[in-house]
Amino acid sequence: MKILAVATDNFEFYYEIVRELKQRDIAFVSLSPTDPIPPTVDLVITTEQESEAIDFDNIISVEDDIRRGVRRALSTLKGKSTYQKIVVGIDPGSKPGIALVGDGKILETMHADSPEEVKNIVEGFIEDYSFHRMTVRIGHGDKTNRNRTINSLKGLAIRIEIVNEEDTTKLTEKPDIEAAKKIALSVGELAEGTYDVEATEGEMREIQRRSRIRSGEITISKKLAKKVVEGDIEMEKAIEEQKEEEED
Repeated sequence: MKILAVATDNFEFYYEIVRELKQRDIAFVSLSPTDPIPPTVDLVITTEQESEAIDFDNIISVEDDIRRGVRRALSTLKGKSTYQKIVVGIDPGSKPGIALVGDGKILETMHADSPEEVKNIVEGFIEDYSFHRMTVRIGHGDKTNRNRTINSLKGLAIRIEIVNEEDTTKLTEKPDIEAAKKIALSVGELAEGTYDVEATEGEMREIQRRSRIRSGEITISKKLAKKVVEGDIEMEKAIEEQKEEEED
């Protein structure tokens, strides 16, 4: 097993790097830049300023973008400068589960804050990883959020597939992440064109219920709930508009 070391005396940098590594369940050792590098360490990640003080051949120095630095480090540890095929698996939902697979191996997992946020995450993958081909595969369930996600990705020059996600849900702490992994490793049908986004009665009622819980007292209107479901407005803004309307 290859070992990663975080060598820094910069507390803020250390905190951010460790958070990224723990999110990916990556083991590491902590060092000061002046500490001798143990013979078991294969790669050192540090700040650009502190890298000059470290006597080691295999160093990743990070200036601003912590996530990009961690991705570079992990790719180096895996010995993969370029992937033949990158696949992004997405379990659709209000906070989609995402799994990134490179040449058949899980590289990282995460959640998006919204269906539209998936585009920013995929753009980050495109910028931070070197690859020949990318495919995005999204589960066919949760039609409204699935279509919102697909529509947000249409401006990117990537192949998008819809996968039958039957039997992808598992009884785990993060079922949406496990589903995203299975979706990424499946084969789907090409998604073409723009997809209609139409809120259902059940989805609007659920959003109204959540608005009561979040605000403590306000139930947004069906009209506002429809906008929230379809991604035209954030919940906080809808609650604010409802409150202003009731005060008039």
